[in-house]
Amino acid sequence: MRVRKIEQICEELARTVGAATDSCIVAWDESSSPRIVFATGHTQEVLFAKAGELVGRPAGALFSGGERAARDLAAICSNVPAAEQRPMIRGGQPFAAQLLLRGVNGGAVALVRDLTAGHQQADAALRAEDLARFASLVAHEIRNPLSAVKIALQTLERHGTLAQNDLRRTSIALREVLNIELLLNEVLEFARPPSLSLVPADPRPAVEEAVAGVEAEWSARGVTFTRKRPERMSPAALDPVRVRTAVKILCRQAAVATEDAGGGAVEVAMRQLPEGWELSVADPGQTLSPELREKAFVPFTPQRARGSGLGLAVVARIAREHRGEVRLEERPGGGNVISMTFSA
Repeated sequence: MRVRKIEQICEELARTVGAATDSCIVAWDESSSPRIVFATGHTQEVLFAKAGELVGRPAGALFSGGERAARDLAAICSNVPAAEQRPMIRGGQPFAAQLLLRGVNGGAVALVRDLTAGHQQADAALRAEDLARFASLVAHEIRNPLSAVKIALQTLERHGTLAQNDLRRTSIALREVLNIELLLNEVLEFARPPSLSLVPADPRPAVEEAVAGVEAEWSARGVTFTRKRPERMSPAALDPVRVRTAVKILCRQAAVATEDAGGGAVEVAMRQLPEGWELSVADPGQTLSPELREKAFVPFTPQRARGSGLGLAVVARIAREHRGEVRLEERPGGGNVISMTFSA
């Protein structure tokens, strides 16, 4: 019955494609090792294989990211249709493709359109992936020695016997190191391909671990963190790693804004929702204008003089991965508050 439903959807899509020789339809299941369960359309032209030859093959063979990419794409369209542009594999070589994805019970259906007919589009897609890999490599190479510098400066600031002027210079240097680290983390997260591993869990431990980590970095800089959370929270489907990433980005950005305002408390709050939960991070920094708030989650549009403009774009992506949303509002009394919702 499940396979029949997938076949019906594929046949409907095939009718919309018609005689277009740059498109085909492929469906795969949602098992731990996804396999192709149906294919139709111009598979020979697009994927260099007949439809019947594709059925039963590992779905990961179609994507440069392998099985993980197939599972991620199925997760992306599990609730709503989605459109993705990414490299696929045919004849052992990558090519740029556009995928219109639709989730069905037990798998995913993709209308695959070959973009190599337009070489500029293909080159742009492959170049973007190469740039993402390069950005990730550079960020990793810089972050490791930067961590050693940060630890040394933190040790001097907390336990050294420096003269007042030297202590001030150390504090300035540490602040700039933290800013660079924030930028590198944002670049790494933005360049990283989507990967989600949902498990039912209480969200409080993941949030607290992230807040505590940022708090340790900023405790000596006049920035404190307050928490407000329910005594109990219902388990929710979440990826603890991605949740921690979002919380760290929000807390670090709030810490920078708070320090710029002369210090104070960053307020981290959690609350249970009827169908999920909400996280909010508020800072007492300079209130952003409505124009800046409107563009807050657009990549490469920094909200302050320092920053890449990538952090909140990553946060918005993580919210979407958890079937939630994110918003930036003015904090009562001045400052800003960012709220994220997560579906159960």
